[in-house]
Amino acid sequence: MKKRLAIGVLILISSFFTCIPNATAQNTDNAYKQALKELMLTSGGLQSADLLIPQLIGISKSNFPTVPDSFWETLEKKMKGKFIDRMIEGYIPIYQKYLTLDDLKQLIEFYQKPIGKKFAQVVPYITAEGVQMGQKLGMEMAKEIEEEAKFYKPL
Repeated sequence: MKKRLAIGVLILISSFFTCIPNATAQNTDNAYKQALKELMLTSGGLQSADLLIPQLIGISKSNFPTVPDSFWETLEKKMKGKFIDRMIEGYIPIYQKYLTLDDLKQLIEFYQKPIGKKFAQVVPYITAEGVQMGQKLGMEMAKEIEEEAKFYKPL
């Protein structure tokens, strides 16, 4: 009887200690999620919701002309929230591969400073121009590679 009681107590104690890491991990995950959301808000990373959702609503609106504008306005707000939540959930494992919670906090501090705010405002323009430059450079390099290949002579 005492042996069974001792085993029961050991199982109870061990199960208690196995629950602690799970609770700590959940708190850490929530802290990371909140920090990532704040980072994405301050850095402008969530601005795509302001661009994408109205476009999607516009497409759907034309397919349902009898649905009133008030419905679409409410739906747009709802979908922006869902998009942001899903985007953050999708980015958590990606960010966690490369950045710690402390890293996120330091980045948030940067984006709250004037230079960080300025950078967040100009990043979309830098990105758009960078994509155009990259496409042009890629086409130029492809031509050069083809030119080099034309003059290949086997040994």
